Amino acid sequence: MLEGGQPYRDAVERKPPLLFSLYEGVFRLAGPRNWVALHTVGILWSLATMALLYLLARRLFDPLTGWAAALMYGLFQAWGDYRNLALNGELLMNLPVVAALTLTLWPSRRPLRPELLLAGALIPVAFLLKQPSGIAALPLGLYLLRRDYREPRGWRVGTALLQAGMLTAGFVASFAVAGLLLWRQGILRDAIYWSITNHDTPLGPTTRIFWDKLFSNTAYFAVACAPLLFGAFASVKGGSEPGAWWEARRAERAALLWLLIVSAVGVAASGQFLFHYYLQFLPPLVLLAAPWFTAAWRGEFELHHLGIRAWPLNAVLLLFAVTFLMIDTAGLIRQRDPGLAPLWVRENSDPADRIYVWGQGDRQTGFYLDAERRPATRYIAPFPLTGHVFGGYPAAWGREYEDARMVPGAWDNLFVDFDSHPPQYIIDAEAVRPASRYSIRRYPRLWAYLDREFRLVRSEVDGLVYQRISSDSAAR
Repeated sequence: MLEGGQPYRDAVERKPPLLFSLYEGVFRLAGPRNWVALHTVGILWSLATMALLYLLARRLFDPLTGWAAALMYGLFQAWGDYRNLALNGELLMNLPVVAALTLTLWPSRRPLRPELLLAGALIPVAFLLKQPSGIAALPLGLYLLRRDYREPRGWRVGTALLQAGMLTAGFVASFAVAGLLLWRQGILRDAIYWSITNHDTPLGPTTRIFWDKLFSNTAYFAVACAPLLFGAFASVKGGSEPGAWWEARRAERAALLWLLIVSAVGVAASGQFLFHYYLQFLPPLVLLAAPWFTAAWRGEFELHHLGIRAWPLNAVLLLFAVTFLMIDTAGLIRQRDPGLAPLWVRENSDPADRIYVWGQGDRQTGFYLDAERRPATRYIAPFPLTGHVFGGYPAAWGREYEDARMVPGAWDNLFVDFDSHPPQYIIDAEAVRPASRYSIRRYPRLWAYLDREFRLVRSEVDGLVYQRISSDSAAR
């Protein structure tokens, strides 16, 4: 995009378009490959989300509850996997969702609430950062229609319908504007196909893999976030000791519980249950749990059923924070070094050279960044050519299923791209994988092209490097 390219046309990915525009904006302002700037945006983005959670919890309860909500979000965002810290769509989508939640749940006595237009418009913004967040519109709309929301304010059903209509109008208008902008760029159809239509998956509730992932990964999340889950449960349950915090806020509690439930749909939609998907749970969980943490810090009750007083809570939270820091640091350290094969390409090629990487996975597509060379084709990952299904366990559905998922015309497009800007180097990352399902030899057209026009010049543990025989660099 910095070179004038278009997402989906010049580089195929399945993420929604606003994510790419955000990255482009950061690099355009801070300079290409300015990773510090990108990480700084990630930190500021999380702080902004925490600030909105603080404002909402403070308005619903008091300042200390606001601090509790913000602190719990900042702590449990790093709940046990370093990818939770990345500027992924899962992290990004929480800010507009929390902003919409804050605008909608903000206590108001005015029947006409124009801020609901903005709240509705923010949900498509979240969707355009990560698709599952779009489901957050449902609990917001249901909240406005609840009797215990409108009756304490003396409003009739018509007022609730008007407010729900304003929320819906903002939602529709935001999507319409996004569609118009994508249409003017000429990529509306491509954006719909790659970010929505191409997301079918065999990992549904009828498969063993779905349930294996559900129980194992959710169990890990539950253990890593045990204090947060316990606090949310105790807060919602209420009772006589320390009191029913949500008694006068039943509509808000219902909205947060609905958001928690529909977030489960988003986490499970792909059947992968990746750890960073669980970030979608955090906004409703921290808002539900914040009153309980506040009461514990104030010493308003004892945890009789656990046989301990509330004061050890800070020590428990500190233990979790240190554990997360150690786990995430260890994970990040493993990602610091660039791949050996792309590093060799970077040192032995010209900046204008194009390369092609044959390998399925984030590490392999990251070879383009390690080599600092642009791809020779729009297919920066080969899944449109192979029919690869995301989520692991490819043997569960067989090659026939994958062959059926090959994108029509993808192989023709690949060689059209190669004719337009031929690759000077090809890195075969699948050749060094044991028992790879995606050996180049399995795809005769690509193997013939590689065998005819390239020669092996380097063998590394993470890939074989082929150089174009007729290239100037080969002559040197």
